[in-house]
Amino acid sequence: MKSYLKWICVLSLYWLLWFTVGRLVFITTELIFDYRLSSSDFFKSLWFGLYMDASSTAYLMLVPVLICFISRFIHFTQWVKGYTLITTSICSILYSADAMLYHEWGYRLDYTAFRYLNNIQEATHFVSTTNIAGSCLLFGMLMVVGHLLYRWLIPLHPIEQNKKVILINFLVFPLLIIPIRGGLDIIPMNPGKVYFSNHPFANHSALNVPWNLLYSLTNMGDSKNKLQLMSDDASETLMKKMVSSNDTFQMGLLKTKKPKIIFFLLESFTAQLINHFHEGKEITPGLNKLFKTGIYFSEAYASGDRTEMGIASALSGFPAQPYSSILNHPDKSQKLPSLLKVLRQHHYHTAFYYGGDASFANMNSYFLSAGCDVLVDKHDFPASSYNAKWGVHDHLLFERFYADLIRDTGQYFKVCLSLSSHPPYEIPETPHWEGTNEENLFVSSAHYTDKFLSQMIEKLSLLPNWNEMLVVAVADHGARMPGNSDYHTPQKYKIPIWFGGGAIAMDTTIRTVVSQSDIPKMLLDMMNLPSDSFKFSKNVFKRNVLPFAYYSFNNGYGIVDSCGSRSYTLNPYTKLLELGQPCMPEEYGKAYLQTVLKDFQNIRISSLNK
Repeated sequence: MKSYLKWICVLSLYWLLWFTVGRLVFITTELIFDYRLSSSDFFKSLWFGLYMDASSTAYLMLVPVLICFISRFIHFTQWVKGYTLITTSICSILYSADAMLYHEWGYRLDYTAFRYLNNIQEATHFVSTTNIAGSCLLFGMLMVVGHLLYRWLIPLHPIEQNKKVILINFLVFPLLIIPIRGGLDIIPMNPGKVYFSNHPFANHSALNVPWNLLYSLTNMGDSKNKLQLMSDDASETLMKKMVSSNDTFQMGLLKTKKPKIIFFLLESFTAQLINHFHEGKEITPGLNKLFKTGIYFSEAYASGDRTEMGIASALSGFPAQPYSSILNHPDKSQKLPSLLKVLRQHHYHTAFYYGGDASFANMNSYFLSAGCDVLVDKHDFPASSYNAKWGVHDHLLFERFYADLIRDTGQYFKVCLSLSSHPPYEIPETPHWEGTNEENLFVSSAHYTDKFLSQMIEKLSLLPNWNEMLVVAVADHGARMPGNSDYHTPQKYKIPIWFGGGAIAMDTTIRTVVSQSDIPKMLLDMMNLPSDSFKFSKNVFKRNVLPFAYYSFNNGYGIVDSCGSRSYTLNPYTKLLELGQPCMPEEYGKAYLQTVLKDFQNIRISSLNK
């Protein structure tokens, strides 16, 4: 019996030590990406992290304890050795992938990574060879550590199976429940139990990756999108104040009320690219020139950090929500209002163009359920033109898009989603900036897209029907570069929004804070078309409209207004950041988030006046 109890202790110690090594590997790896901890936060992350490591260890010990019950019929130590090898391998994969992805995502590995398993080939195209090589190196390191630890700690001689061992198992098994649930407290283990700092990276360093992944998988999707910060009546009342206006005045922004509409969604085109220089060279000279014409919103923000979130926000006015994306729930996304649906009802021909696979992240489901007449993706290009891992580069996409535009003589609403400025930032020309560091590759890819996009719009401007064309350009989401913005800061979500083309009757820069989700209402109101179904969208051209923008990230959200901004994490509900002196009371942000999550649950997308 003593040898069995000793074996339980040393196997538990193995996992506690291995998880500590995994945490050290994570913290050390992130130093490369300028994530640093103070000495105090470093030791606290190790201490608080042990709390969650103990829970993970208890989960992993359940199987060996169960194996002991049948050890009379099997070679117990060999089975446990095999089980430990398999689980160490799985954990090594998770930790190595997490360490290389964290700097891009801003949060530890969770179920988000599994959203795209149905498009695994497309998803791998966005992973750089550097990340793959780094993950492989870390995997090998963690496996070596596991091998050495096991040989050092675990006795290889057989564990004697007798009645005493079986009896002690009946005691050990229920005792494992205590660390699994995080102790004897009323509140079970959750990420908030290891959070100890106002610095997100410090808190994230304390998380155990397998536990965090299991937690997110068991609480994913609909069940996570529930939040009750106030009564539903109170949240609806505040929502009305935030987005509604009784103003009937409409500015004469268009030369024609039924323009041909060309809608560009630009991959990762953060506002940090526009009118900015990198190492002395202009990043987006083409768009910088174009944005001096038409209506340019210089204080615009994306509502999420994924392409599918940007699609739902810009075309359906449905803001991104933490934990999940509505496009990953086709049964919900098909019920959203959309610009495509409204314009088709008013005799517009609709189309979507994309250089990759449109089935990625359920984009094709969204567009097809919205009644998109034509959907063009990489499968509609010759295989010989697949000069990028994921399909075709932007210049070929724009060539096809332009060719179809000039052949279409009717009323149309055509959406074009660029791709070349997405990781791994491959472009079919010599990069404008030398060096292979990530920031130089990113700005070079944006410069490439800018060049061919602005050239195409200039060609459109020479057409006889240019004055009938309304061109909308908006980023699908922001990016942490240039500047390596933290995942929860408004700078990461700041994007350009531009209404241009010959159909625009004025040139101006709007410095009012606006959201990506405001586009549907602004656009439809400009055209005197019904827009009441876009509940979260507001028209900043009207008077008495509250200027603000909401954005969300994996475990939180932020609100930006004309005076400042705040961001919060939801688990636990804690303020992460406050910049300036925000005009809006904190209750407004809570009301907005609660309404977004409630509507995600119920898909009650309706008029506020209904």
